[in-house]
Amino acid sequence: MSPSIHLLLAEFFRLQISRRSASQLATLVGILLLMHGANTACSAAPLASGNALTYLDDSDPFYVGARFPKLITPQWVGEKDVDAVVILAIDDMTESARYELMLRPLIERLKTIDGRAPISIMTRSVATNNPLVAKWLREGLSIEVHTLQHPCPLLANGDFEAAATNYYGCIDLLNGIPGNKPVAFRMPCCDSLNSTSPRFFSELFNHPSPAGNFLSIDSSVINLLTSDDSELPRDVILDADGKERFRKYFPKATNATTRVSLGGFGTTIENYPYPYTVGRLCWEFPCAVPSDWEAFNALGATN
Repeated sequence: MSPSIHLLLAEFFRLQISRRSASQLATLVGILLLMHGANTACSAAPLASGNALTYLDDSDPFYVGARFPKLITPQWVGEKDVDAVVILAIDDMTESARYELMLRPLIERLKTIDGRAPISIMTRSVATNNPLVAKWLREGLSIEVHTLQHPCPLLANGDFEAAATNYYGCIDLLNGIPGNKPVAFRMPCCDSLNSTSPRFFSELFNHPSPAGNFLSIDSSVINLLTSDDSELPRDVILDADGKERFRKYFPKATNATTRVSLGGFGTTIENYPYPYTVGRLCWEFPCAVPSDWEAFNALGATN
């Protein structure tokens, strides 16, 4: 490894994945990837200009793939001996008591293992003085953003003002909870409709709310693991009959009148379960398949 790469790596680990340094870190990641030949390994189309870092400015959240360089966990997590991170998240919360009933066994199990319960609740609305929320925060949970009214899709009917009110209003509400600082967002219906869009990142996510609050992480892009990744064990990625294990969970869109297929669910990436940047200011942490909605859609109310 050359001295210049050593210096860049040292600077990479010095910077924190935070609001203050997300843009710097994204640029630095791009430089490191370039020095390792990322411009030839990237699955995206060849760039028209000679600058292989221009994709960092783009708001396309779907540009990564199996051949894109991997920002693996030991490179970013900052904790000794951690090889992988699994984020447990649940969304849609308005009624905290129902979530307490469902989550309590998970919370207690996680506390037994690690002394805390790092579960993210993607929240629509909740009273800022809710005693259950205060208890959860002490136990290690985080209260994250899922819009106020759950519009599907968020940018429906061309009503951009309503989308902004839904998105920013939820950020400001959850910032009003004592001791809570939301950092992440999940798009309503990101696992059932093609609701995640580049426009959301360029015109909403990467800007502060009217109260000056903003987020650093999105988790709205669905990652599909397939047999195209030769490193994945076949018995994990394929069913007993040899078919793709996870693709069947994706919804198949059809025209309600003609019943003709419209191509199905498309706002996805494949074989890339790693964090990556969107538009310099957003860290994307892809969702795994199946989600709760996708499992229900494919299997019905089985449990």
